[in-house]
Amino acid sequence: MEPLQPMRPVSVQRDEREPAPRWKLAGTYVILAALCLTVVLVDEGQNWLAAAGVCASAIGAAFIVASTRRTMRENAGRRIPLLGRPPVEPRRVDLLDTFGQPMVLLGVVMALKSASVPWSVALPVVCIGVVGAPFAAQAWHNRRVRRASERLPG
Repeated sequence: MEPLQPMRPVSVQRDEREPAPRWKLAGTYVILAALCLTVVLVDEGQNWLAAAGVCASAIGAAFIVASTRRTMRENAGRRIPLLGRPPVEPRRVDLLDTFGQPMVLLGVVMALKSASVPWSVALPVVCIGVVGAPFAAQAWHNRRVRRASERLPG
């Protein structure tokens, strides 16, 4: 029997992505506080408040979509648990998700407060935007991963 060849050392590349800087987190919290104060302190019935709420909701929804797409791209080929953290998560705080969800909620509240719309209309809109869309995208990702693993010979 021949002797085994010595094993070569394996080098694993260090993850060079860094978490969001503290100044970005602080800026996020200041902007969210400004949105909260706008919702609380500005009187109802102002036309610009409805437009600002719709714009804030649209921007927040775009942030949620970008965060969900980035999470799915980082976990390509891996299933993401529906109730839990993804297997690959290089950042301690996902700034897009941290900023997007409250922005959608506050934007909807701002728009509905100025338009005097009942909460029975607002609740489904917020649930679909903040919870339903990322949940559906994640389920689609997991289904695609499962189909790809079924096609592999093995």
